[in-house]
Amino acid sequence: MARHGKHGLERVHTALTERFRWLERLERPGRDGSANTTSLRLPNLVVIGVSKAGTTSLFDYLGRHPDIGLSDRKELRYFTPLRYGEPLEPVASYAEHFRHCLEERFAVEATPGYFYGGRTLARAMREICGSTTRVVLSLREPADRCWSWFRFVKSRTRIPKDFDFDHYLDRCEQLHAAGVDGAVENQAYWGLGGGCYSDWLDEWVDEFGDALKVVFFDDLVTDPQKLTAELYDWLELDPLQAKPADLKVENKTEQYRNRMAQRAAVAVNRRGERFFRRHPGLKRGLRSGYYALNKDSLPANMTETSRERLDQFYRPYNARLAAQLKRTGVDLPVTWA
Repeated sequence: MARHGKHGLERVHTALTERFRWLERLERPGRDGSANTTSLRLPNLVVIGVSKAGTTSLFDYLGRHPDIGLSDRKELRYFTPLRYGEPLEPVASYAEHFRHCLEERFAVEATPGYFYGGRTLARAMREICGSTTRVVLSLREPADRCWSWFRFVKSRTRIPKDFDFDHYLDRCEQLHAAGVDGAVENQAYWGLGGGCYSDWLDEWVDEFGDALKVVFFDDLVTDPQKLTAELYDWLELDPLQAKPADLKVENKTEQYRNRMAQRAAVAVNRRGERFFRRHPGLKRGLRSGYYALNKDSLPANMTETSRERLDQFYRPYNARLAAQLKRTGVDLPVTWA
């Protein structure tokens, strides 16, 4: 993770103090004795990670229940500045994304980078969103997640197109050894460090306890209906009220042939997220047509040598993770061994 100096931490502390005072003012009774928070809707359910572990699918599946309202964009990244020692925006700007969530019991957003903010971010989330807030953490076998992240940043033109996976891992290891792979400027090389889940899990468990639900990408792929039903049950919601649908893993990464066309497509997708979320069929059609013209091939799997290299790197982290999860009553999938 990136290291930040004294002044960065002081800025974060000052910003958080201002936010908490602002919330306290909102909670003071009005002249008629009523609270002033009636128009301020903040999320009480957050998907916190991890990247490339099906968070887009989880977000969509949760939104199929009538008692769960989705933020107007999936990844709001409101708390992300805390990862880098920066202050937060005004809380009112965060609440704007949930103005349409009027009657639902839960309002949800999903920013997979939150998990890596550890205790600082977790504590701020509880303070700002409320002590009853629940969080969902989706974990993916770290070597597979690293490979998927590599494909993702390449598809987003954030690393050279001719950069192979072994050279990518070399760079990741260099930055990780220097302790700077978590810096914002090195985010493209977060493939390796982002799989060291045991570095952050205990801090989230300490802050949220039973209000933290850990799920696995493996289950999301093999039986999304069962996993979604388990989440509804954890939230004390009737799964039979959810809209029936053919659940599929969303946000699959594809590679490109033409760099300029890909950059333009990524920009359109980002700017049109709210529109496309309301019209998913249109997005699927446009995406299919675009990749029929600009899709390139990339090996579907890493080499055995790369797999062995990653397995060796992650072995101590996975062992510690298994012990951490065991204390919460969760078993690590046998496929991770």
